[in-house]
Formats: sequence, C-alpha cells, structure tokens
Amino acid sequence: MDVDAVRLEIHWFDTDDYYVHYIETRGDASYQCRWDRHPKTDAPRSHFHPPPDAGAAVASSLGTHALEVLFTVLDWVSDRVETLHAA
Repeated sequence: MDVDAVRLEIHWFDTDDYYVHYIETRGDASYQCRWDRHPKTDAPRSHFHPPPDAGAAVASSLGTHALEVLFTVLDWVSDRVETLHAA
C-alpha cells in the first residue's frame, strides 16, 4: 500500500529540550517514531521512540544543537524514503 501522507513535527524549547515526531499514514494505518530530549523518569533525557509505533523509549545519541538534531533526523527521513522506494 502506498504512503498517503507524511508529517514531520518539530518542537524546540528554550531549555534545549525538543521532540521531533515522524508520522506516515497509509489508509487507516500509521508508521511513526519520535526523538525526544526532556526529563523522563524511566528513560534517558535524550531518547528515541522507535517505529513502527513510537513504542518504548531507548537511549538516543542526538545532542542539543538544533542543526545537529535537524540534519540527523532529515538523514533518517531520507533513508526511510529510499527504503520505501526500493520496496
């Protein structure tokens, strides 16, 4: 099934905390993941919620510099697009 839509939400806070949420939809189904940096009692401050459902958080190596985070996520999105077109 083809991808109907893709959305990338980026929220950046004055505290250098952030979340970047990737969501792709196919009909009623979704594929999503999220990169976060914020205090969380049950995960590292910088963490990743992996696809396909942005499940349980795992440690992330993303830093705090906005451009580093943005370009790393855009590289991931580029890889995702290549994977979808190869299928």
